Amino acid sequence: MNAVDVLVVGGGAAGLMAAWEAARRGRRTRLLEKNRRPGLKILISGGGRCNVTTTRDGRDLESQYGTRRGRFLRHALRELPPPAVRAFFEAAGVPLQEEDLEKLFPVSQRARDVLDALLRRCEEAGVELVTGAAVRELRHVGDHFVVSADGEHAATSVVLATGGLSYPKTGASGDGYAFCRAFGHTITRTWPALAPLSLTDAWVRELQGIVVDGVDLAVIDPDGRERLRRRRPILFTHKGLSGPAPMDLAGDVEELAGRARLRFDFAPAASREQLETEWLAAAAAHGARRVETLLPQALPERLRAALVTVAGSGGTLANLARDARRRLLEAVKDLRVPVPRSLGYDHAEVTRGGVDLAEIDPRTMASRRQPGLFVCGELLDVDGPIGGFNFQAAFATGRLAGRNA
Repeated sequence: MNAVDVLVVGGGAAGLMAAWEAARRGRRTRLLEKNRRPGLKILISGGGRCNVTTTRDGRDLESQYGTRRGRFLRHALRELPPPAVRAFFEAAGVPLQEEDLEKLFPVSQRARDVLDALLRRCEEAGVELVTGAAVRELRHVGDHFVVSADGEHAATSVVLATGGLSYPKTGASGDGYAFCRAFGHTITRTWPALAPLSLTDAWVRELQGIVVDGVDLAVIDPDGRERLRRRRPILFTHKGLSGPAPMDLAGDVEELAGRARLRFDFAPAASREQLETEWLAAAAAHGARRVETLLPQALPERLRAALVTVAGSGGTLANLARDARRRLLEAVKDLRVPVPRSLGYDHAEVTRGGVDLAEIDPRTMASRRQPGLFVCGELLDVDGPIGGFNFQAAFATGRLAGRNA
């Protein structure tokens, strides 16, 4: 049996960072990757450019994951904050640049450079990389673990970094959940997150190709309560909505299991009262103008026309009756549409749910159920919005696991 100190299972962002950190501490480290090459998700992320991390930091960074998940990540994010991630890659020859929405991408615009840097660092540290090694069984025997993959491997510590269920074309299958269950871990319910949304309303699909920004988009539950709101770019597609705002809402949409509604506010900087006052003044001064001219000029013409149609408020300003004006206000400030689901795991950038955080030590990523076992990355019940937050969490939790394994 081929024995080492640390076995890392999974060659994605978290696993590569964990393996590098363990090996540079002098631990004999072997990384097992089921695919023929590691880092497939890194290569396809960000349209092949890889949004490595974010410029946000401190409490602001933690808050992006929500209260519970942010609190769990606090130690990991402070041990490896975004500036440290940037420094890691730039020291490895991959300069980064800031882009819209506080994102950091490689200057080269090549995700391959990000993966190569991680692999290079692992090689320099002495990590033994074994590809095409799908783990079939993981068990604890005496004082060590035995892993059955392309043969049997033994180690005193195991880091599980197998990822979740998103992007199954990269080999993601959720197999790590079964390994964790075998050691007594609870797996919270999982959903696809950071995925485009599927909407059936015809007017939405007819706006395919239009991009809007400065619009508030929120998920509303069946009782009318707001679950999450975003003011980020929105792309209308032939299937529904994509872009940062809709994709950020996908996890909440999935959790509501077909009972969610989206609420649009196309003029978030103005109150209804302000808009109505402006519209009445415009009608008095320019009665011959079309109703579409009342809507924010920053909105594309096709969208303004669609909102007027949805409200049933077409015609001229002089003929805009009180009821029609109120319907148009509703369409601009509080338009609600059913959203049954996202486009699922095939299009999801991350998985919501996973290993229960209460069962993992946030200061070490060690299992509270099995000594010597560490869990990191997407396998955990942690997810963040679009903008490099999920890679940041993967790198930070992976490094913490490697430091303690």
